Amino acid sequence: MNTQSKDYFSKLLKTSNSSKKQIAVYFDDATIERIDMTIKLFSAISEANSFSRNTLIEEAVNKFLDESEEYLEKEMGLSVREELEEAKQKNNTVILSSVDRGFEETFMGEVELPCWYPCRCSTERIPSLKYIAIYRGAPVSAITHYAKIKEITYSREKKCNVCYFEGGPIKLPHDIALGSKSGCFFRGAKYTSIESLLNATTADDIIFG
Repeated sequence: MNTQSKDYFSKLLKTSNSSKKQIAVYFDDATIERIDMTIKLFSAISEANSFSRNTLIEEAVNKFLDESEEYLEKEMGLSVREELEEAKQKNNTVILSSVDRGFEETFMGEVELPCWYPCRCSTERIPSLKYIAIYRGAPVSAITHYAKIKEITYSREKKCNVCYFEGGPIKLPHDIALGSKSGCFFRGAKYTSIESLLNATTADDIIFG
């Protein structure tokens, strides 16, 4: 084993207790057996408080991504980070969802000046966002309006991020129905380009990124 590999595993053993978000992944039985045995052996010698499947898989993925980014940049002249930044700039529209009469009262301004909160979107995405749209739940079950973003800022009064508009809500050329997607699809923030939103007639037509 070379020095670089030894250094990697030494670092892994010391830092494997950091918190990570979990995702669902699927492996065959033989791979799971190998993972579990590797975890068992690492746990016996690790300085961390815990060593789990998630830890091992997360570290393996990160190592693969680091080496892939290095290969792509050195051998192919391609930058993953630059491509990610370009994608963020292109996807300048966030789609959130409303419940009850939140859309009418807040987004459309029936009760207060048009705005939207809580504006739950990625902090990293905020600088590149220019537009906001809201998926309206049943019985409408569609995206009908969007607005140009003036700013997204934290409100002490509302205790959350608020999206303030530049001008009022704008009616879309077409109401965007769900298509083959379910209403649950829009529970979390979704990102797209304003061009994709304006040209869509169903959620299936929207290109998300």
